[in-house]
Amino acid sequence: MSTITVARRTIRREWTIFGTLLVLSVGLMGVSGTSTAQDVQSGINTALSPIETVINNAADTAGSYFTAITQIDSLRTQNEKLRTENQTLREQLDRMPAISKLSDDWTKITEAQQSVPYTMTQARVIVRDISDVNPRTVILDKGSSNGLAQGDVVIDAGGALVGRIQSLDANVSTVLLVSDPSAVVVGKEAKTGATGTIRGQISGRLQMQYVDASAKLQTGDAVVTAGETLPGTNDRSPYPPGLLIGDILQVNKDPNAVVQTADIQPAAHLSDATFVLVILDYQGGFGPPLPSAGPSGSISPSGSPNASGKPTATPTVKPTPTPAPQPVPSY
Repeated sequence: MSTITVARRTIRREWTIFGTLLVLSVGLMGVSGTSTAQDVQSGINTALSPIETVINNAADTAGSYFTAITQIDSLRTQNEKLRTENQTLREQLDRMPAISKLSDDWTKITEAQQSVPYTMTQARVIVRDISDVNPRTVILDKGSSNGLAQGDVVIDAGGALVGRIQSLDANVSTVLLVSDPSAVVVGKEAKTGATGTIRGQISGRLQMQYVDASAKLQTGDAVVTAGETLPGTNDRSPYPPGLLIGDILQVNKDPNAVVQTADIQPAAHLSDATFVLVILDYQGGFGPPLPSAGPSGSISPSGSPNASGKPTATPTVKPTPTPAPQPVPSY
């Protein structure tokens, strides 16, 4: 019984509240049309107008702030994109000189290959060691499988002497640079023809030694490989004649000495050469001994190592037999 009573009271209370609100709404609707109500409404609107303005301004400010945050984030993304593109362009610009030099070297290599009267092959420098600790060498990307051999002479894109192949395997070869102190080449001053022994120096320059003191060497004169053959032998310089070595920087002459020296600036790009040419068909070094006549008039064979290291035998020349006399016919 108590539960039913409580439910009835709840329903009665709800209907009472609903009826009260309904009466108030109808009353307010009727009163709202009067001038008094309009005056009250106008006063309330006037009183609430500053608050409404503040709220609207706050809402606009919040909206503007949110919009600004969105725009800042978008600008940050665009700025990062532009920074990446700028870095890429900068790297490309930094590579342009190297690409241009590579193209120039390739063009010069092609021209030099056509102008030098030897069979040559192009090779690219892949490792460079020009420090003062180890021998000054460069490593090329070609070896014996490409026709290269130990002792082959190497020149740069301008035709200047770089060095000789010191060692090699099937795919790579090591070139001892002419600027290494252990490298020796006989050079000749182009104008006077004065010869001397050229060695590399620690400074990277070359020094031409044992030059006749009477030779008039001048600063700026060119020095080339002598390429000479020892008189009375088949031995000749391991370097072909006429290859540019460098220009004279300074002449060192002692009035009391019978020889003089000269400092030479290498003409080859030893520190930054990209492509080089390897001369394949020049045969220098120790050749076979000259033939000597034996007691029977024949030339005795002999053999000695040539530039390639293989013994070469001199063929035996047999004397031409004298024809037997023919009988003279009688008439």
